[in-house]
Amino acid sequence: MEYERTRRNGWLIPLVAMATATGMYASACSDPTSPAGGARVEAEAATAEAPVVFEQERIRTAEAVIRRQIELGSFPGAALAVGVRGQRVHLSGMGRVGWTDEADFVDPEHTLYDLASLTKAVATTTAVMLLVEDGKMRLGDRVSRYVPEFSGGDKGTVTIRQLLTHTAGLRAGAANINMDAPPADVRRYLITRPLALEPGDEVLYSDIGFVLLWTAAERAAGEPLERLLQRRVWNPLGMQDTRFSPARGCTRCAPTLRLSTGEPYAGGSYDEIGRALNGRAGNAGLFSTAADLGRFAAMMANGGRLGNVRVLREETIRTFLAPQPGAGSFALGWVTYCREGKVKDPVACKDVYGIGHTGSTGTALWMDPRSGTWMVLLTNRVYTPKQEVDMTRIRRRVYERLTGQVDAG
Repeated sequence: MEYERTRRNGWLIPLVAMATATGMYASACSDPTSPAGGARVEAEAATAEAPVVFEQERIRTAEAVIRRQIELGSFPGAALAVGVRGQRVHLSGMGRVGWTDEADFVDPEHTLYDLASLTKAVATTTAVMLLVEDGKMRLGDRVSRYVPEFSGGDKGTVTIRQLLTHTAGLRAGAANINMDAPPADVRRYLITRPLALEPGDEVLYSDIGFVLLWTAAERAAGEPLERLLQRRVWNPLGMQDTRFSPARGCTRCAPTLRLSTGEPYAGGSYDEIGRALNGRAGNAGLFSTAADLGRFAAMMANGGRLGNVRVLREETIRTFLAPQPGAGSFALGWVTYCREGKVKDPVACKDVYGIGHTGSTGTALWMDPRSGTWMVLLTNRVYTPKQEVDMTRIRRRVYERLTGQVDAG
């Protein structure tokens, strides 16, 4: 059966249904009840925050969108977490991790999804935010200060800010990567590629840019970023299942590819650069559950704090989530979703209706800056879909139903 259970792990407070006529839920300390036709609803809070009231119909309609896509064959299953600021109000799993009846059902607290480019925000950008707070890195610093081998031509003018906004002029990706080479050699090959554009000239979404950013941040930190993130972010938030590239054959992982032998490819990054760098790439390679990412999203939407744990300063989050002039829809390491639609590079998003990031495997973390509502949607849509998948449209439809926003184009 699909996931329909509630956890009590010290910082989860169950929600109970209010009067049926309201069609809404609020947090309480009594035993949880299960709303009709959906997974149990619960809120995450460790302090005496005001109870969250959330409309049941929003969750029902959002889940209906997801279930319909599962029926159509867009992806075999999905995990969904929803919350408001520092509280989670919903957690559910739908469908399976694969297309057969023998495949495991999706469990939002157990199933590990390959986050792909969502790694850029949750891992690499978060590490940079910590280092900026610590005074070990500044947004205006030249990248060559940390990575001297990144040199030649206009490379000496590239800044940390430009890497975060994809305006550094680095190439989108790289061909001819030697997948058998040691990770250190692959990293050196990637960060020494010539620039594609003049720095600051225009936006060019770049995986290589985040490989370079990871390298610079790790040197500024003086320790592996994985260790920094575990100590400062994941462990304090209770994100015990978040990790880089689990071993191939991972039984908890939703597969992303089918090998030539017919076996599912589960564990190991879907992204080529991520695979070549053993997941510690910066652009991809992170795996997590919907429950873990819900904790992270709650912290971000709550100004850097979850319960009694403060991870980031509120002013740091405001700085990094703000639209950046000359960077189109990009903030610092995050993406702003504009009500006016896609904006030209020289123009920042004027009316932000969402902030977040996505991954090519079918993952997303979005936050509504007005209401504080957030959404984590994880799928493995790249695993032999049975129809063409428009994840951009699917994500937007789910998000708009959860936030009660009209179609933003």
